[in-house]
Amino acid sequence: MDWVTTKSADAPWENGVSESLVKSVKKSLEVAIGTSVMTFSELQTVLFEVSNLLNERPIGTKNSDPTEGSYLCPNDLLLGRSSIRVPNGNFNENSNYRLRWKFIQQVVQNFWKKWTRDFFPTLILRQKWHTKQRNVKVGDLVIVQDSNIVRGRWKMAQIVEANAGRDGFVRDVILRYKNVSQGVSYNGCEDQTIRRSVHRLVVILPVEEQLQD
Repeated sequence: MDWVTTKSADAPWENGVSESLVKSVKKSLEVAIGTSVMTFSELQTVLFEVSNLLNERPIGTKNSDPTEGSYLCPNDLLLGRSSIRVPNGNFNENSNYRLRWKFIQQVVQNFWKKWTRDFFPTLILRQKWHTKQRNVKVGDLVIVQDSNIVRGRWKMAQIVEANAGRDGFVRDVILRYKNVSQGVSYNGCEDQTIRRSVHRLVVILPVEEQLQD
């Protein structure tokens, strides 16, 4: 099957951003499925899982509490909740359906790894110094690129320290996960700080745009 697109990725007024996202999904699916033969129901299940992964990606923060680390995703707008996930059912260990279910989950996992490797750099490109941009600042909420992240999860953090070099550019920062005050427990977990390079960060909510108490 040959796909034909007429929109430019750098032309948002022509739906170019959506076309670019569709292209990355097709490429990742092709790599994830490979030469495997799937039934229609199996392919339908994979596409259902994939669509949920795409609609769980962060597109902003929730106004209720932008410092809590929760984020707004397309599912919130489409479904009124962030995910369609439900607990997995019980499967007969002797049934072939269990093996096929594992196969489908592996395909979805392969898609997630491939797609995030391709998708994240497109977000970072807008933040790097290809064109002059604002430096990241203390208080910015960011998404952190992590190759070992659990499928369907996105790491959110807050910048607590940013030191500029002699040229005025900030190239590494100290982040706080959980986005709470130092030493304070949040949902049973202590806050954690870690140093990261800015090329692995995407600013999702600048400190200037956060709600003031």
